[in-house]
Amino acid sequence: MNKTDTGVRLGRPITRNRTHVLETAMRAYWQDDRAAVSVNAVCGLAGVSKPSLYRDFGSEDGLTAAVLEHYGQTVLVAVEELLSGPQSYGAKLDALIGFASEAPQMEAGCLFVKMRATRSRFGPQTQALLAAKEAHFHAQYMRFFADAAGSGEWSGGIATDLAACYLQEQMGLAVSQRATGKRPEAVRAFLTLAISVLR
Repeated sequence: MNKTDTGVRLGRPITRNRTHVLETAMRAYWQDDRAAVSVNAVCGLAGVSKPSLYRDFGSEDGLTAAVLEHYGQTVLVAVEELLSGPQSYGAKLDALIGFASEAPQMEAGCLFVKMRATRSRFGPQTQALLAAKEAHFHAQYMRFFADAAGSGEWSGGIATDLAACYLQEQMGLAVSQRATGKRPEAVRAFLTLAISVLR
């Protein structure tokens, strides 16, 4: 057995599972600017070697793309559920306001919004995934408005595409305000006013 007298194992670090690395990297990118979190920092936080990280993810671009996908499956899914749920149009708008202004997981802002704002810093794999997720969420917002118009709950006189873009950007701005430390009540008031044109 390759140990010192102090009981510390020498040699390559034990490789942790992929989910652990994803969770660690996601939290680090989410709390800080991704550009400020190096691969070495992720390795140190997760307790893995750089070669083992590259074996799992291929490259830093592969890691950031995997983190974005993981974030979508674990956090952004809540927004999709709000948009497609059985509630009325008005109740869904209220739920979106509540999520952006008060959900504990948005206290540090939204990782997806942060990554969109700094997309030029990412590799081609992550940039392609960002574009795909933007298109996916735009379609979700468009469907939200189309369904509301179809049920007679919304007739805002605004093109569905424009309404979808507007709501998506207002949500992004609200969660960005959370990240700057703005009080939830202030974010709620801002977003309520911004969304009032969609009532």
